[in-house]
Amino acid sequence: MAAFECDHCGRCCRSFGSFITIERQLNDRDYYCRYGITADLFLAHVDADFAEEVSEKFSEGSGLGSVKKPCPFLCRVKDGEGFSCAVYPTRPRVCREFRCYRMLIFNPAGRRCGTVIGAQEISTSDEVLAQLWKEEIASLPHAHPPGANDPEWVKKVTGILSIHWYLGEPAE
Repeated sequence: MAAFECDHCGRCCRSFGSFITIERQLNDRDYYCRYGITADLFLAHVDADFAEEVSEKFSEGSGLGSVKKPCPFLCRVKDGEGFSCAVYPTRPRVCREFRCYRMLIFNPAGRRCGTVIGAQEISTSDEVLAQLWKEEIASLPHAHPPGANDPEWVKKVTGILSIHWYLGEPAE
């Protein structure tokens, strides 16, 4: 199993603003929020380093949610590049279960040549792998929601890849 390593790119949370909304600010670091798809209410406690930024976003209305808005808790890292979750320890269940990628794919030379995102998407510049994915893998049935742990799907995908000399390494 490949261990997932976050590179703080922020892509995971860039469109969550339409799903995660701040309903009420309780104090300078605590917010009642709602995950729109399930209507789950959760308490989010903001890291002190991000309290001011989140408070400003909420007062400006970014906590109200709209299509393609980033999660209101996605904040720029102060002393470096990239993004961080301001409520990571108290993030909702959907965020805890989210997997940025499911599998890394390596070519016969052992070089990483692809990343599986969700269940049916692949990011690759390897044209042979892209065609193989399109023709033999993309249509395979998978667990719902896409991205959920599905040992049968992983077994089928790694089997197809190995026939074509690729190695699929599932992410933990």
